[in-house]
Amino acid sequence: MAKAYPIKVPALSATMTDGILVTWEREIGDPVERGDVVATLETDKAIMDVESFRDGFLSGPRAVIGSTVPVGEAIAFVVESKEDVEGGALEMPEAGSSPDAESTTSTAPTAPSPPAPAVQVAAAPAAAVPPALGAVAARPLVGKASPWARKLAAQLGVDLNALSGSGPDGLRQGFDVLAASKAGAGAVRGGSAALVGPASLDASAFEVPGLGRAMSPIEAATAQSMTASLAMPTFRVMVKARFDKLKRAAKSSGVSTTVAIARACALAIAKHPKINSAWQLGDRILDRAQVDVGIAVAAEGGLVVPVLRGVESRPLSDLSGDWKDLVSRARNRRLLPADWTGPTFTVSNMGMLGVDYFDAIPTVGTGAILAISTADNEGLVPLTLTSDHRVINGADAAAYLGTLKSIIESPAAWLAPAGPAIPEGDWDYDVVVIGGGPGGEDCARDLSQHGLKVAVVNDSPFPGGECLWRGCIPSKAWRVAADRLRDRADDARLGSVGTTGAMLDWSVLEDARRAILEDRGGLALKTDKAVKIDYIHGRGTFTDAHSVRIDVSGNSDDPHVRSGDGDGAGSRDITFGCAVIATGAPPFVPPIPGARESVAGGHTLTSDSVWFLKDRPESLAIIGAGAIGAEMAQIFADFGAKVTLLEAQDRILAEVESGIANELAAAMNDEPNITVKTGVRVGGISGEPGKMLVSWQEGETETSITVDRVLMATGKRPQVDALGLESAGVVINEQGAIDVDMRCRTSADHIFAVGDVIGGLMLAHTAGQQGRVSAATILGEDRRYDVSKDCGVIFTRPQAAFVGLSLAQAKEAGYEASEIKVPLALDAQAQIHGETHGQIKLVADNKTRKILGVHLLADHASDLIGEGVLMVSCDLTLDQVAEAIHPHPTTTELYGDLARRLLSRLKRSEARAAQRAMKA
Repeated sequence: MAKAYPIKVPALSATMTDGILVTWEREIGDPVERGDVVATLETDKAIMDVESFRDGFLSGPRAVIGSTVPVGEAIAFVVESKEDVEGGALEMPEAGSSPDAESTTSTAPTAPSPPAPAVQVAAAPAAAVPPALGAVAARPLVGKASPWARKLAAQLGVDLNALSGSGPDGLRQGFDVLAASKAGAGAVRGGSAALVGPASLDASAFEVPGLGRAMSPIEAATAQSMTASLAMPTFRVMVKARFDKLKRAAKSSGVSTTVAIARACALAIAKHPKINSAWQLGDRILDRAQVDVGIAVAAEGGLVVPVLRGVESRPLSDLSGDWKDLVSRARNRRLLPADWTGPTFTVSNMGMLGVDYFDAIPTVGTGAILAISTADNEGLVPLTLTSDHRVINGADAAAYLGTLKSIIESPAAWLAPAGPAIPEGDWDYDVVVIGGGPGGEDCARDLSQHGLKVAVVNDSPFPGGECLWRGCIPSKAWRVAADRLRDRADDARLGSVGTTGAMLDWSVLEDARRAILEDRGGLALKTDKAVKIDYIHGRGTFTDAHSVRIDVSGNSDDPHVRSGDGDGAGSRDITFGCAVIATGAPPFVPPIPGARESVAGGHTLTSDSVWFLKDRPESLAIIGAGAIGAEMAQIFADFGAKVTLLEAQDRILAEVESGIANELAAAMNDEPNITVKTGVRVGGISGEPGKMLVSWQEGETETSITVDRVLMATGKRPQVDALGLESAGVVINEQGAIDVDMRCRTSADHIFAVGDVIGGLMLAHTAGQQGRVSAATILGEDRRYDVSKDCGVIFTRPQAAFVGLSLAQAKEAGYEASEIKVPLALDAQAQIHGETHGQIKLVADNKTRKILGVHLLADHASDLIGEGVLMVSCDLTLDQVAEAIHPHPTTTELYGDLARRLLSRLKRSEARAAQRAMKA
């Protein structure tokens, strides 16, 4: 007898138990090769191809189109020679009919009809509930059973131990189980069919009168999945969000709204990773980094849920292409198992069908599902998260929805196209930059070097802004002079006993400082002109969305300037395609009694006016202990002044990690010329230079002192009233700063704002980065400002420096983070230099080991922080820093030591957790 090889129904998914034969793609007698598609089957999810797994000729007997064939059973055969081809049909049950022993026997040469079961059984119940998803009966106590027999036994409730097998060596086969089920229920466990729920329930409890039709495969799969879902203890949380911006941003980006929603869900999961976890048997939690979003799609025969893979990281263009393909194949029932299996999160959007509210049910393997309803009369869309309470608690769900709402309502930060490029129009300038500080200059130079016509409008004859003229550069000239004085006092420690103490010559210092500023200001102006930037001295005000009026002083010879009232002043109107606002922020004077009057009269100094001192004061009160206040307090103390530093908050330097700030405060209090007071309320300022009275309350105690001068160092706040923002459609926020997204774009798409005028970290390098981000966006590149990777240095002694997140900030951002620190006094270089105060901290994510933050207090932190900046900005891990070779003896060695120590701690924690899991 010729050998015939069966073509069997493959298990194409975890839930598939059988398939309905839809088409034959080859006829009996046709030659076939391995991999040829010979037939198609309708499964519980889709219409699938069935391939030949060897070369030969297609032979009968074969299954009839429309018949139901169990997984593992033959639908036809392959023979080696055409002479061995047979005809005939395998009798299989038609779709929707009940299988029985006679209709599923094969007449193929190698598949003889099985004998009747050895055990006679009674009638089976008329109705049954499907078992749990993927249920398989236990192996029989004696003998063996095929996988298909075990699946059928679980599905039909047949006891394998009560059967005799018809296969080799008594193997129990699917035929045996089907025959037992048809013959009766004596072999059916407990007289019912594998019920999901309490074992005591009788099958009659599930009976429904009437003659029902058999479920379609997709209906049966849904029933099994939902029955399994009943085991989840779920709860629901709802918020409402506006989707109008998301829809517009998705359309302008060429992305479907569905894909945009999936990305928003993934971005929120990055902040709240528990939402991506699932419960497992044995009371285990499966945590997953990759976000695979299942999205419900209406298809013929029911709902299918294709899965969009890697939504958290893949380009939106790739996701859009995949989703279009998935939807097309889902509606044609051509999905593959990999297209629908294993989502980590699910979205069901019935809002498009006008549904006001609905419950969505999470399926096994997910921890949550998001239901999106239709918008209400106010345009708010209900978002309902149904969560598995074994994995996600109420606070987690609420926090996730809050983050998701924020992400959906601010799509420009992550979805909007990089653009806008330069709008079409006959503009005087492609881009006008208002403000000539670090942010405006860096932006203008990048744009000009790319061939754009750029004008910078600045209220000073030279560029440089506050950084050059009233901030970073002049204060560092004073800081260097103070360091020279401080270092001379330490000479004797290392044997330089023949030196004499240094003395400050104020006039020489000021001459040197002004020369540095003027030299750099002149050089900046030459550089701007060299790259063909039009530098216009004046103040700019928007007159409409694409026009600026420039009030010009002293430039009446400019042919573009309209004559004023005979005072040499005039104005000039220019048009632009895009604009960048970089006007900075002036010092803020709080409503302390007498403060604003004293500043206006020139008695109380600010960070703008302190540079006009004729000599250093003998005594000084500084109100505000931020970066400016702390730096000035120590500088003037080193110059020989008695300094009292007053701060309303409970610590100095709110922008710096708390441990670093507290140790710096202790170091400053150790100095004889400085007194630091925190948690105080200043009651008033009065008097004139040389005899100024400052009073404050500390707890219940009221104190006052008389000093030569008072310096108001209470920060800066934007002043935008004169910019005419309303004419350009630019919105400000509740803090009075211009509202921007991560690309520094304002509410007017073609207008950007950078630096102090938008609030946040008011630092020169921050403004410069934001200026470069704005330029890149205008040029069509996708760049963003990420505050979590920004940095700063406070130029005290020791210097405080930071980059990235503190431990508290990392935890608030959703990281499971740890920190490690070391006192600087343990470092050889620090000991040699006599650094008694200082420390270094690393903050890292426990899971990825990515370094999230570096925090320093050291005499040369401004030099040491550079390596920290690279760690954070380049997403370096503890492993990489631990393996890097640092030179000896240097303070940078401590980075490697800290990374190795924290790495070791995390590995020990993981090992202990693994041991506990094994014991459990």
